[in-house]
Amino acid sequence: MTNWDEIKKLYNITEKENKFGYQVDEINEVEARLKINIPQTLRSYYFTLGKNENINNSHNRLLKPNKEIGFSIDGYLVFYEENQASVYWGIKQEDLELNNPPVWGNYGTNESPDWHLETKTTESFLLLMGINNGTLGGLKYNANCFETIELDTVKRIQKNWNEINKISWDKQRIYTNDFEEVLSLNFDENSNCTAIFIGTSHKERFDNLLESLTVDWSYTSYEE
Repeated sequence: MTNWDEIKKLYNITEKENKFGYQVDEINEVEARLKINIPQTLRSYYFTLGKNENINNSHNRLLKPNKEIGFSIDGYLVFYEENQASVYWGIKQEDLELNNPPVWGNYGTNESPDWHLETKTTESFLLLMGINNGTLGGLKYNANCFETIELDTVKRIQKNWNEINKISWDKQRIYTNDFEEVLSLNFDENSNCTAIFIGTSHKERFDNLLESLTVDWSYTSYEE
């Protein structure tokens, strides 16, 4: 079972784990209400980091156990939603018996669902959401740019940071330096980098990122 060390390191969490977690009886109530067993990995996350607002509610949102988690009309256990509620993420009902099942995203509507595989495991999905949320406000130091990023800058990132292959794909590639900082790059169908998002818990690392990357930032957290 995962110990969520990657997310904890990224967010510089050193406190006792149960400070940010739901209680066992809160999860048991969900299982009793829905007549299911929540997969072990998802249970572990709720127990360990489920109440941390920076990780789980700074952009996209982890659903709370109290009557927010539930089934879609076509049988997915929905537990995460996009910040404007235009996408919902869930686990197929038949996969709930797995410890670390795949997560699917509904890019349609409740009435006309359009589910796509998001990540092969629940663990990877929660790491992806922690990084996305972090670079969009959850981490103390964050910045973004929604303009085309120079190829030389992309190559510099690819050379000096390690790609997180388990959550990267053609349109979004994510890099890190041992989870002290993260960089997320968006690409179009022609492999042009169209946006960059960065985040860290450490001021010195943030300053180094801003200085070393040739980017005309649309926003940095220093503006607040």
